[in-house]
Amino acid sequence: MGSITSGARGHGGYGWRYGLIDMSSNMNPLGTPGELIELIRECVNNGCYSHYPTELGDELREALSTFEGVEPGITYVFNGATEALQLLFMNLRPRRVVIPVPNYSDYLRLGRLVNSEVRLIEYWGRDDLANLIINEAGPGTVVILSNPNSPIGYLIGRDQLLVIAEELGRRGSVLIVDESFMDFVGDNQSLIRDVQQYDNVYVVKSYTKFLAIPGLRVGAVYTRNDIGELVPTWPVNSIAEYAVSRYMRRAHEFRRLTIKYVEEERDRLVNSLRELGISVYESRTHYFMIRHEPWLGEELLKHGVLIRDLSNIPPLMKGYFRVSIKSKEIDDSFLDILLKLKKSKNNFNF
Repeated sequence: MGSITSGARGHGGYGWRYGLIDMSSNMNPLGTPGELIELIRECVNNGCYSHYPTELGDELREALSTFEGVEPGITYVFNGATEALQLLFMNLRPRRVVIPVPNYSDYLRLGRLVNSEVRLIEYWGRDDLANLIINEAGPGTVVILSNPNSPIGYLIGRDQLLVIAEELGRRGSVLIVDESFMDFVGDNQSLIRDVQQYDNVYVVKSYTKFLAIPGLRVGAVYTRNDIGELVPTWPVNSIAEYAVSRYMRRAHEFRRLTIKYVEEERDRLVNSLRELGISVYESRTHYFMIRHEPWLGEELLKHGVLIRDLSNIPPLMKGYFRVSIKSKEIDDSFLDILLKLKKSKNNFNF
C-alpha cells in the first residue's frame, strides 16, 4: 500500500478504487455540476458517441473562448492540458527549460522528453520571480510555471508575469503559463486575454479540475501563434465536446459558487490543521501544502485517508504533503482522524 502515496503518474484514482478518504485529489470540491451530468446523459442517450466529434473541436473551441472572453482564433483544444503541454514542447524543441520549483512534476518530464537542458530555480512565491529567472533566459529558452502554483498554491500577479513576458521576449525566450487552477481563485490573474499582445506567451489550461471530470479530458492552449498543425484530428471525444460545449455557456455561476466555497472552507480547514500543530503553507486555491513528520502519509493511509506525498517534486523531501479541500463532511472526517492520531500515540509529536 505504501506505493499509493509515491506520487507516481496516474495515482489519482486510488481514492475511488480502495474506498479511501481521498484528500489528495485536486478536483473541484463541489463535484461535477449537475447540469453537466445531465448533458452527458443526454449525449449518451442520444447516441452521440456513434458520431465523430468536430474535426478540430470547433464547437468546444467556440464555447471555451466565449467563457474566457476571447476570440476562437486564439483558442486551441486538446485532450487535456497534459497532451497540450507535450505537443507544445515537441513543437518548440527548446534548448533550455527553466522551471521555478516546487512546481508541477510533469514539467521536468517534458523537458527531459525533448532533450532540453533543464534549469530548476527555487522559488516559493515571495521574492521577485523576474530577477531569479531572467539571467537563465536566452534564445531557445522556455520558462514554464503554474499559476496558481501547483503544489503550494501561491498566485503570481498578472502585472509581474507581463513584465517577465516582455523581458523574455527581448531575449528570444518563451513563457508558458499553466492556469489549470485559475477558476478556483477569486482574484483572477489570468493572462489569457493578454496573449494577443505577445508572440512568446502560451497559456495552457485544463478544465478537467474545475468541472471535476477527470474521465473526460478537456484542455486548451491560448496563443496568438497559429498552432493548428499541432492539434490532432478529433482532439476531444464526442461526449466531452457535446456536454462541455453546452455547459460552458452557463459555467460562470458555477465558478462563482466554487470560489465562494473554497475561500470559506479553506480558512476553516487550514485553521483546524494549525490548531493540531501541522504546518500549512499559504494558498490561494483549493489545495495547500503541509509539512509534518515523514510518517504522516503512511499513518493516515492505515486509517483510510490518502494525502499526496510531494517528495518526488524537487526540492521537496519526505514530510511535504498536499491536502485538498473536500466537502465539509469529508473534511471533518479527516480532522477527526488526525485528532484521534494525536491523542492515541504519545510519540506522535504533532
